[in-house]
Amino acid sequence: MISKTLVIAMLVRCIALSSSAESAVKKNVEFAITSDVGFGNEVCVMGPHLQLGGSDPLKAPKLTWNPGNIWKGTIALEAGTTFSYQFISRNYGVGAWPAAANATVIGPAHLVNSPAHVAPPWGGKCVIYRSNFAAPHVFYRDLTHGGPWTDAILRQMGPGRTPGEQTFRADLPVPSGSEIEFVFNNGANVWDNAPAPPSGTAQGAAPAVPAPYAGLNGPYNYRSTLDVLLVQDGSVYNDLPNIALSPPRLETRFINSTLAGIPGRHITVLLPRGYDQNVRKRYPVLYFHDGQNVFFPGGAFGTWDADRITSYETSQGRMRETILVAVNNGNGYGSDRLTEYLPDGDFLGIGGVGYQGNATAYVRFLMENVMPTLDSNYRTLTTPANTLTAGSSMGGLVADYIGFSQSARFGGIGIFSPAYWAADNWVAQRDAAAKLPLRRYLYMGTAESSSGESSSNTYWRDALQAYDTWLRAGHSVNGDLKFEGGAGQGHNEPAWSRRLPSFFQFALDPMREASPLAQLLFPPKLEIGSVNFATGQALLRYTGLLEAKQTVDESIDLKTWNSNSLPAETELWEAREFSITLPQPSPGQWFSRLKQESW
Repeated sequence: MISKTLVIAMLVRCIALSSSAESAVKKNVEFAITSDVGFGNEVCVMGPHLQLGGSDPLKAPKLTWNPGNIWKGTIALEAGTTFSYQFISRNYGVGAWPAAANATVIGPAHLVNSPAHVAPPWGGKCVIYRSNFAAPHVFYRDLTHGGPWTDAILRQMGPGRTPGEQTFRADLPVPSGSEIEFVFNNGANVWDNAPAPPSGTAQGAAPAVPAPYAGLNGPYNYRSTLDVLLVQDGSVYNDLPNIALSPPRLETRFINSTLAGIPGRHITVLLPRGYDQNVRKRYPVLYFHDGQNVFFPGGAFGTWDADRITSYETSQGRMRETILVAVNNGNGYGSDRLTEYLPDGDFLGIGGVGYQGNATAYVRFLMENVMPTLDSNYRTLTTPANTLTAGSSMGGLVADYIGFSQSARFGGIGIFSPAYWAADNWVAQRDAAAKLPLRRYLYMGTAESSSGESSSNTYWRDALQAYDTWLRAGHSVNGDLKFEGGAGQGHNEPAWSRRLPSFFQFALDPMREASPLAQLLFPPKLEIGSVNFATGQALLRYTGLLEAKQTVDESIDLKTWNSNSLPAETELWEAREFSITLPQPSPGQWFSRLKQESW
């Protein structure tokens, strides 16, 4: 008998953890330049990669000014990648900013390497397809990097859900995290395209087709950033649904208030596809303010069309399945709204009428009345990373205020055309505060005005001030901060509706949740890093996926096992290693296995 034999169940080999090329995992990269670009001008970082604007000056991330004319900022970029870029200066006045020609190159072109990250368990993209096609092809192209359409043949994996249906697979050589556009073909010029965007009959100020999709023409193709995905019945998934799923649906509830001066009101809840079948799944929750205009057909001012947009973006694998909650304002657009959305300590005078800020009471209404109702009646995720809020104008102001005052409960904030001009006192507090654990999306148009503030320049400059404050505090563009400007866009629901897909993709990125499909197809492999018999220690390694729940079992006879839970991954995937103590005296053989909780 050989002494000192160590047997590891599942896989036995010594490894060296490798780094990937481009990765969906983002790493922070610091940018800085010293340059006097003149009053009214700002410095941006522009490059061909989409995270650096895709060579579009209007989308190039802006740096922030510091004493000594030092422009600095952090931008989150795909790990393990070389990026080319240039610094440019742009006039950020509301009249000049929309012009793409408004860009002056500063100095030579540069290259920067983002820090590496361990390679994912898959290579490129893995596409699973359920279809009645006998020998399907997938035509695809890399939207992130450009390039031609490419034809790939899918290989059969096994049966589908019904007689005649088969399950196919293709592994595409596209970098992790890249956005791909694709469409299926049966090999004889019969195509399986993505469904058309939602449409209906225009009602009042609500359009027939949601604003983000207006003017688009078919045939439509699939488009997603998911690395591991399944397509069936025209929809994209990160799991393996075996039956037809229930469609999204709206439910309305009246919420009583326990707060003096805060009236009870109706809320409308949008439940995502498959809510009735996926009884083990819990969902993130996004709370909207001014709820009367959130879902189709909205009200007199129009609609965000959040229900139709959410349903479509989810079906195409561009946002997480999420519960949306539209919280009506207190009394339409009367005095209750202006006091509820105004931070305490600020006073607003409009039309000779004064309004005292009472946002603290409104936030308590949300947290003590609305949110417990959701958590008691629906399968919600309640961690800050899975609790979001969004609003526009005064609703954008209170969304920012909620993130500032309740970051222990809310982790994602959508701030659309915020009325910062109404809250000078609170804005000063916000700007003096340290960095908070928040992901903020900020949008502002260049032609904003409202009944309280008619100057578009005021809206625009206040938004840039907020952006600069957060960048100086240490937030990273594309990581936990995203700003988008709307060239010539006004202060209205259509403008906010157009930005919802971008907000959803940033704040509810489908890559940022556990993927049952990826965990099924790419389970972790336990590997030996090293063994030291002198010290009785063994180092084991594996690559785990986001939110996967794993345990390691140990045995010397394959009969009796001791189990220990391993920490869940918090990154999209992580290389994990841990030490174990070998039984003493050292046995002739010893076994270890890694178990992953089934979905």
